[in-house]
Amino acid sequence: MWQPLQDCGKQLTTNSRLREKRDDGYRLYEITEVEYDQYHLHLLSNNDKPTEDISQVLNGAQLIEYGFEVEVKE
Repeated sequence: MWQPLQDCGKQLTTNSRLREKRDDGYRLYEITEVEYDQYHLHLLSNNDKPTEDISQVLNGAQLIEYGFEVEVKE
């Protein structure tokens, strides 16, 4: 189940999966490292298709602003 990201400090840890909605579908990321308010993201797939090895670093405010969702295990 996917839940809108609201509080990065409480919702995100290493290995959390994030989803970003795009005009053409979704991108799926995994958090590989957390440094205070810096989240290292590794792109896993783009519209369910494997992608090249892409990593980026965003802070919590950016993740919320860009509308990321976090995967919640039930």
